[in-house]
Amino acid sequence: MNNIKIFACPTAEEFTKEICDYLGVEMGKINHQKFSNDNNFVQILETVRQKDVYVVQTCEPPVNERIMELLITIDAIKRASAKNINVILPYFPYSRSDKKEIGRAHV
Repeated sequence: MNNIKIFACPTAEEFTKEICDYLGVEMGKINHQKFSNDNNFVQILETVRQKDVYVVQTCEPPVNERIMELLITIDAIKRASAKNINVILPYFPYSRSDKKEIGRAHV
């Protein structure tokens, strides 16, 4: 367990804490910030170089904003040279929208 880091996106902090407590690891230190123009900023506050990193995110509304938070967090971790990035997403939004109910519909 020395080679893993677990980080929480803003809406998943409580869930991530439960996961970390169960595994006996410390939750990763991360700074999420939202600018006045609604842009997100993520800063990883510890080294993840060559570590297996897990990012936990929920999909509470607004779902599209949660997806952007997740993608920006993944990008920040990737730029910090993580070995592997894994996402823990209890519910995958849009996963059922690949079925066509009617012809010529884009869902």
